[in-house]
Amino acid sequence: MVQHDMVLFDHGMPRADGTLSPEQRPEADVNIEYQSTSKLAEQAMKLAIFFRDANEKYATDYPAAVGHHMTNTDSTPFMDLVSGDQRSRKRTGNADRSRVESHWHQPTDRYSTYSDKDFRLGLNAAQTTLAAVAQLAGAALKK
Repeated sequence: MVQHDMVLFDHGMPRADGTLSPEQRPEADVNIEYQSTSKLAEQAMKLAIFFRDANEKYATDYPAAVGHHMTNTDSTPFMDLVSGDQRSRKRTGNADRSRVESHWHQPTDRYSTYSDKDFRLGLNAAQTTLAAVAQLAGAALKK
């Protein structure tokens, strides 16, 4: 199971005055998370590493990082039934996403809010996922 969650926005923590940087953080990355407490944690970890390796080979701008504290996602009910992981812009288990994702479930979460760099992070998450799924499915280009 693969879930994409919040893959466009990583502008860092709010400043002291509550505002956010208008630009994507240079160290933004495609985070790949799995839940280490699930019954299928070992398989989920292997899947996450497979996706990280696909990112290294096929994503163009942002690297991937693997974490093992997947929380607050729609995949929680399935974590003991199928191995799975989540693509996100940060480790959800390590931060309050409402503080670092100012557009999360807000009226400002619309196309005009995001920059080209934000969309580039989303593209890299898609490149990572599509490359890994294509490899798992055995897809290949004919020359």
